[in-house]
Amino acid sequence: MTVSSSPWALMALFLMVSSTMVMAIPPRKAIDVPFGRNYVPTWAFDHQKQFNGGSELQLILDKYTGTGFQSKGSYLFGHFSMHIKLPAGDTAGVVTAFYLSSTNNEHDEIDFEFLGNRTGQPAILQTNVFTGGKGNREQRIYLWFDPSKAYHTYSILWNMYQIVFFVD
Repeated sequence: MTVSSSPWALMALFLMVSSTMVMAIPPRKAIDVPFGRNYVPTWAFDHQKQFNGGSELQLILDKYTGTGFQSKGSYLFGHFSMHIKLPAGDTAGVVTAFYLSSTNNEHDEIDFEFLGNRTGQPAILQTNVFTGGKGNREQRIYLWFDPSKAYHTYSILWNMYQIVFFVD
């Protein structure tokens, strides 16, 4: 092996040696913060109601519109959760979505989408991952419960190795 005196070679050697000594740090405990600290409404502001000092948000759907919001900051990785109760009855044509999306030219997105259905039909949860503008990774899951009867927790765990979707 030839040893070079260039700074790049020394840096590469340092990284190889030091990478074996990295230890994992346990995740921080989630905390409630007011909605306005981390998020901003994006449309139909009048269809959002805040409760408990802004730590809870209710999104209102009527026959004219729904509503949306986005984070003020950007994230490289993380664990993201929402407590969602879907509208009951005939929801054909209604898509309720919880997703992470990039703001760059190459569209990246991680989705939880609840596809509307006719009364009496099972609820369908669809997940998808877009990277570099390419999706086609849809997975459809017929839920084992009625998501309009109670709130359920839907989570995305995203790190450099994997994307994992969780329900409850």
